Amino acid sequence: VVNQTIPPKRWIIVDDGSTDRTGELIREAECRWDWITGVTIGDTCAPRKPGGEAVLHHGLRMLNLPDFDFLARMDGDISFEPDYFDRLFREFEKDPRLGIGCGACFGWRNGKLIEEKNPRFHTRGALKTYRVRCYQEIGGLEKELGWDTVDEIRANMLGWQTRSFPELKVVHHRPTQTASGALHGKINTGIANYFAGYHPLFMLARACRNMVRPPYVLGGLWMLYGYLSGYMKSLPQIPDPELIRYVRKQQWNRLTGRATLWK
Repeated sequence: VVNQTIPPKRWIIVDDGSTDRTGELIREAECRWDWITGVTIGDTCAPRKPGGEAVLHHGLRMLNLPDFDFLARMDGDISFEPDYFDRLFREFEKDPRLGIGCGACFGWRNGKLIEEKNPRFHTRGALKTYRVRCYQEIGGLEKELGWDTVDEIRANMLGWQTRSFPELKVVHHRPTQTASGALHGKINTGIANYFAGYHPLFMLARACRNMVRPPYVLGGLWMLYGYLSGYMKSLPQIPDPELIRYVRKQQWNRLTGRATLWK
């Protein structure tokens, strides 16, 4: 970030209970760059809540959001080229209705960088950049797993565009949803999909598709288990019936070969 050709006006680095040298590195950065501020939350002895979905809220408490045009949320396990934000902001300039944008995540596999495939409307939680006006219109972020789907669905419902750009390559140094183990990450994905109101048939199709990807069979089964556990345990679901109807219509369109966000 400090090597970006367009550096941020403010950078809030949130340490959510790291057990390594993260806190020390943040303090060193604060001393070196006056636009960096560190904040520590959580207990290093307590289990880390997966997803980091509440982290942004802690950073925002230290800012007056209307003073900014863009808001970026980044995980600590990604890297990108020095002109990443310069090129991303050009995409925002081209399309005034682009509300959420990001690059595409690539991970190392057999010595090669391979893109982590997702629908182009999906902006990865690890590296989202929001136009502040869009962020305000969607009412901020949910504090549950699935927040990084709900935000873009809500944005599209309000007439904004959301997009990931594969030409903006971002290296994800740890595979998605593996901080607590690959299979547990699949459970979390299922829970997140339940929270976002995914259509049951779409979820079944998604789980089947994941069965032919590592970890074979078990990945899809655990994802489906996470989704169904939301119903069995009466976990919270997004309290927005209109959004759930919209999500399920888009997913049904995908299943039946019609025009949809999921493409």
